[in-house]
Amino acid sequence: MDGQDESGTPQTDLTNTPSAFHYDVPGGDGTFESLISRTLEQFFRHVHHIPMYSFLHRASLMEQYNAGKVDKALLLALIGITSCLTDMGSGVREYGDQCIDRAESLIFSDYSRPSTFKVQALVFMIKHRVLSNRYPSAFLLLSIASRFAAALRLNHNSPNLCFLAQESRRRLMWSLYCIDTGISAGYRDFALWRPDRIFVSLPCNERNFEFDLPQTAEMLNPECDGPLTQHQEDVGSLALHIRVLHLRQKIIEFTKDVLVSRTINDTSSLQEPVLALHKQLDDFAGRLPASFQFSESSLRLRAYSPRICVFVMIHIWWHQCHCDLYRMTMAGFREALPESNLQSLEPAFLAHCQRQCVEHSLAMAGIFALMQKLGARPVADLDLALCAYQCARMLKYAFHGGGDKFGLTSEAVTENARVCLQAIKQCCMGPAAATILSDLQRLISQAADGTNNDGNQADHSNVPSGHAVLRNFEVTEEPGVISTKTAASRTSSHPPEVFMASPLTATAMQPSVSAQALTAANTWTISSPFPAMSTTTIATMDGQANRPDVEPVDMCMSPAEKADTAPNELNSAYEGALEVFDQNNGLAHAMGVELTPWNWSGDLQWPDFLSSSAGV
Repeated sequence: MDGQDESGTPQTDLTNTPSAFHYDVPGGDGTFESLISRTLEQFFRHVHHIPMYSFLHRASLMEQYNAGKVDKALLLALIGITSCLTDMGSGVREYGDQCIDRAESLIFSDYSRPSTFKVQALVFMIKHRVLSNRYPSAFLLLSIASRFAAALRLNHNSPNLCFLAQESRRRLMWSLYCIDTGISAGYRDFALWRPDRIFVSLPCNERNFEFDLPQTAEMLNPECDGPLTQHQEDVGSLALHIRVLHLRQKIIEFTKDVLVSRTINDTSSLQEPVLALHKQLDDFAGRLPASFQFSESSLRLRAYSPRICVFVMIHIWWHQCHCDLYRMTMAGFREALPESNLQSLEPAFLAHCQRQCVEHSLAMAGIFALMQKLGARPVADLDLALCAYQCARMLKYAFHGGGDKFGLTSEAVTENARVCLQAIKQCCMGPAAATILSDLQRLISQAADGTNNDGNQADHSNVPSGHAVLRNFEVTEEPGVISTKTAASRTSSHPPEVFMASPLTATAMQPSVSAQALTAANTWTISSPFPAMSTTTIATMDGQANRPDVEPVDMCMSPAEKADTAPNELNSAYEGALEVFDQNNGLAHAMGVELTPWNWSGDLQWPDFLSSSAGV
């Protein structure tokens, strides 16, 4: 066939090689190879440890890269996501945007041949689209990545592969699941992955993945009839992060069902499912190993470690889960039940639910304040910015809805909002984070002016809390035409729905009221409102915080451990990814890459990118 060698693998298209590119590579010595080297160093130093980005095995990837076997789209996607989340110099971020568009066109031009490289590239592309406020593109790219993953059977075990390859596939699969829980936003019809269709265990400990030390990990839903046991100290932080996102998926699906059905007409119809979900959050907190319990000491020990991001986000998500569960009782809130439904609930139960929202929002602000006190500035995903925004928004609304009963003052609410603002400034980058930052600044300005026009009042003329992605689609009367609104046309007071909203706590992960206690006859006593949390005075905030280099944790084994556990031969996370399969198979080359390596030596310049229509 034209354009293919005898193996059936297409020859490298010369128009795609760097020697034919027409844009100068910014920064460094102006070569693409130099940019890739800087990208890989920056990615594994600052970005790799963010949840949903940690499926690449550094040694295996570098080995494949040095052999010229890494897929073009993956390298381009790495440049795009790394330049979006970190400062790589003048012009590199704009260049990274072009790299994402180019990676997208490469995958679409060869979409009939799924591969692990392509799924990895798609994950970074989806995250880049989210960070860039291009949600419809992310929504549709996820469906392609999920179909690729199903074709590659990433949701099934592959016992014929080495541990590294199996673990890399597991992490990639769970990254897709976590992205899906955020993008589906609680709407069951939009979810592409259900936990009962993922037949692989949770990711192992990060040290074991890094050093190729096989470890058996738990399933998300272990089959056991007895009580759940405490997690071991060597549990993977990524596994805990997936567990809390799974809990959040249950919660937001439940609340969406309640808001859409409007069937709640008394306390008992709401109380039982709410308490059941609350108990699952208690159980999660109760099973955390001692080293994962939140305290100022545990945060200080991780303040300059790249592992701080996932540690913080575990606690953020746990608190956000409580806010997501209880905020439908905040009268007039955009995500609240109609007033008629709220009036049918017992006043004590209603007051308890509202206190939970305030309590966990204050806990989030407390963690942000503690991070700033310790100088912890991890590179974070957009979910941290969304959590910070929701935290400030909840406190502002609670204050205007009855600050006295929650122990809130105008000064405390404003100070906490500024703490949230600073957290976004220090940890989050990208257009979407900038939009959230701008809106939070507006909320703070309104508080200073004494106004309360935050645009969060409920509008029950439409389905509650319109989907964050689909509300940006415009379907024309012609069935073959779909357009999307520009980011500028969105109402500024509505940044993306808590697409991946999250919470944090300044205290250990123990709720103020346990689920067991809530079942007592006098549960809903309202004699003592939740006390106002003391806040840390924050120093004057500079406009743009510079991020210090984060040194990686020393995770080397002792010589004795190395002697006992060193494999006889080198394994690779890409084992099986280079095999060429039967050409008559419909999934020929399903895990293959092009046998002709991408030649990026020579005059490394970039070509004109196709057009602005490269997005989905």
